[in-house]
Amino acid sequence: MKIMKTLIFTLLYLSILSIAHSQVWLDNTCLIEKEISNEDYTSSKSNNLLTLVINQEGKLLMNGVKKEGISEIQFKEAVYDFMTNPNKEKTKADSSKQAIIALGSYGEHDSYDLILTYVREVYLYAWDTAAEKKYETFYADLNCKKRDKIRNGDFPYNVIELNSEEDTKKPSFSPGVPTFSGDVIDN
Repeated sequence: MKIMKTLIFTLLYLSILSIAHSQVWLDNTCLIEKEISNEDYTSSKSNNLLTLVINQEGKLLMNGVKKEGISEIQFKEAVYDFMTNPNKEKTKADSSKQAIIALGSYGEHDSYDLILTYVREVYLYAWDTAAEKKYETFYADLNCKKRDKIRNGDFPYNVIELNSEEDTKKPSFSPGVPTFSGDVIDN
């Protein structure tokens, strides 16, 4: 019964969050200072990495496995489960502090921005949960100092975009999806 209440609360919360997510990533009042570098990504243990790639067909790959027909809720639960690893599985992150989520895309796809939004919503849910436990309020209601304590102490925003705009301007030897800045023209 407790699991059912938690599931219903989570679904309701995520639905409300999706509607209210029209703001810019989060609210631009407190900067998320820490950024994941390519070195952090390449030196991390494989179980601490969740690589989300949109392939040429526009389909989602999670750690190389095609996830066709996965719903928004299933995706968010999978990401949250990877970060928190409640069952202490060896294929998931050792801790939420060590979990790194990498996003990439072969070409430009609308679903890339959607996946990034979903990942951010999972982080916001995790931050809200931690803020409720520590401060008995929502994460967005906290001042920057308390937000930093939540992010740095419980759930650091460890997201790296493998093919950001910087990577498309110059060749890069970083890990991830190669960039395809132009179309191939048949002669």
